[in-house]
Amino acid sequence: MSDPELTSETQPPKRRRFKCCVGKAAFALGVCLLAGTGLALHKSRADGLMARIHHGLVVCAPGTGLSMTPNSTGLLHTAATPAMLRLQLATQNDGRVIVVPGSNQLSEVLASSRRARTLLMLDLNDTDPVAVAKLIRKARMRDRVVLVAPDHEGIEAALQADSAMMVAIPIRSTRDAYLAHRMAGHHPYAAYVAPNATPALFALVHRDAEAIITENPNTPALSTTKFLAERPVDIVVTQQPTQFTQTLKHDS
Repeated sequence: MSDPELTSETQPPKRRRFKCCVGKAAFALGVCLLAGTGLALHKSRADGLMARIHHGLVVCAPGTGLSMTPNSTGLLHTAATPAMLRLQLATQNDGRVIVVPGSNQLSEVLASSRRARTLLMLDLNDTDPVAVAKLIRKARMRDRVVLVAPDHEGIEAALQADSAMMVAIPIRSTRDAYLAHRMAGHHPYAAYVAPNATPALFALVHRDAEAIITENPNTPALSTTKFLAERPVDIVVTQQPTQFTQTLKHDS
């Protein structure tokens, strides 16, 4: 039986050194795990919509689910791919949500988009916002999507589906701007403003909306650079993302 009076000072030197090494190794392992977790969390937040907006203009282009399966993400990894893709959703007869054209499950597209760090603008159409929001949360894409509803009723349903998911609200006038702010309440929303709206309306919605979405003006009367210089814009939806980006570089 060991002597209860035995202390660490009376233990053999080799045993003390072994315990010391084990303690240091455990501490180092803990530090590495914490650092890894912190790095992953930082990376996840850096990929979020608001972080990307903070770093510059986000270009959004129409996309499909045809090349966005877990085994085929080439579309998402090309250099010319915009930071955000706009996808159309539909509901199958069995209740599953898919991306059209095509028949890829939204769950698969969300998983591929997360791996590719691609933001998404999702047109809900006739889908159930609650079902869509559930899939988004499961894919951990909650802070990387914007939901677009087809009408007023759909917007309200989308706002209620998730307390933190960004919802786009169309704004065509000053009255629309105040109604949107009232409808959203404390819920984050993006103001979807027409490109022919006045700079004053853009400035007004900029005060309350988390983000401002508009479409490429594509008019010879006003250069793209001048258009953006006169209006606070966070996301531009364009049919020709490559040409749009080249125009910005050429004008700058």
